[in-house]
Amino acid sequence: MDVTRGLGSFEEPAEVAALRRRSAEVLECLDSVAAERPGAVQPLVGLAALVLQLKRIAPAATSTSWVLQPHYAYDPEDPGVALTRSARERGVDTELITLPATTHTHPLLSSIFPSTMLGPVFLRALVVDSRQAIVGGADDAYGRRVAWYTTVPEVIDSVIDVWRATLPHCHPILEPGEDPPLTERQLDVARHVCVGLRDRAIAHALGLSLRTVEREVHRVLEVLGAGSRTEAVLLMRGRGVNGGWRSAPHEQLTR
Repeated sequence: MDVTRGLGSFEEPAEVAALRRRSAEVLECLDSVAAERPGAVQPLVGLAALVLQLKRIAPAATSTSWVLQPHYAYDPEDPGVALTRSARERGVDTELITLPATTHTHPLLSSIFPSTMLGPVFLRALVVDSRQAIVGGADDAYGRRVAWYTTVPEVIDSVIDVWRATLPHCHPILEPGEDPPLTERQLDVARHVCVGLRDRAIAHALGLSLRTVEREVHRVLEVLGAGSRTEAVLLMRGRGVNGGWRSAPHEQLTR
């Protein structure tokens, strides 16, 4: 498949083009089920509706929680972080596959989700325990995020098929044996820095000494390669410096 359609010469590998088609087929399957079985697919329109449904189903996970997410940016108020942490503590296999470019838009990803896999992803979806699924679609005419919740087996199986077909083309965000750059405490400090708190307020919020917070802030800036708190916030939010990255390495779909 020539993704530029005459505007350039780059062609996707056949197996990646096949993943695009299979991802589109998931939405076709979802559309067919919605038309044939009223009520079998629940629309989730807007971020608030999506977050509410996530909060409903994530705590019920007992074995697996698999996410396909092409584009993922850091959000200091993202409820998915706490939900994923809780799931891991319960022994749930929590896995995420996202595009390699996400390491730029979400530089804290390897610390928050160290088991993340990077690869070609064209579908937004979450499958919990192979029994419940949320599948994302295009935004509506008002720019609101749109997704659908379902428990219909054929839709869930189609998402799982895409998941399994994607895995062979992925590589881990961290090398084997490599520790996450930031600890959970440092991530908590980073989150408070990102929402504008100063060190003394962070120390009060987290029950830490001022010296500890200063040390952890220094570590956060060091990992991000930031020279100031403002620069660190820009980097955390995927903006880079002056809206761009100093040097964006060429990302490949596979190693």
